[in-house]
Amino acid sequence: MKNRATRREKATGWKVPLLFCALILGIVAVTAAFRESPEPLYELPPGLVEQARSIVISLDEPEGIRWKEKISSASSGFAARESKDARLRLVAADALSQGRYDAACTAAVLIADDEQRDAVFGMVFESAVARCESLPWGVFAIRGARSSQQVEKWSAQINARWSICGGV
Repeated sequence: MKNRATRREKATGWKVPLLFCALILGIVAVTAAFRESPEPLYELPPGLVEQARSIVISLDEPEGIRWKEKISSASSGFAARESKDARLRLVAADALSQGRYDAACTAAVLIADDEQRDAVFGMVFESAVARCESLPWGVFAIRGARSSQQVEKWSAQINARWSICGGV
């Protein structure tokens, strides 16, 4: 009899955590289903979109590996999400100052807070539209932003800048 009671006590310990995990996964799935990325209200220039599609982000070359390590270090560890987001913002700002749009966009995508993510993509966008050669990176910023107002504003700006650049 003592054996049977002991088995019952041991058998019930796994059910509650499993049910809790299932509940959390259900909530995340429902939230993800209703969360949508805003589409730009303005049509982007097809030539510019093609240039953006031809860009391949690869941080596997010698200089890129250094950025990959910085991004990985900033986004990992036992720190609060806000702290990680702040570190990723600094990495993105540093990458932009050195003209590394690929590293800045990679860091921005890993930011969890929508406002901070949009702020970093705003930095990418402002830097990208400053020069005609980097304009395709502005498309990345538009596609990465979550604020529909931001997407609408940036789409209009990039269209205007594209016409000034003459479809470079």
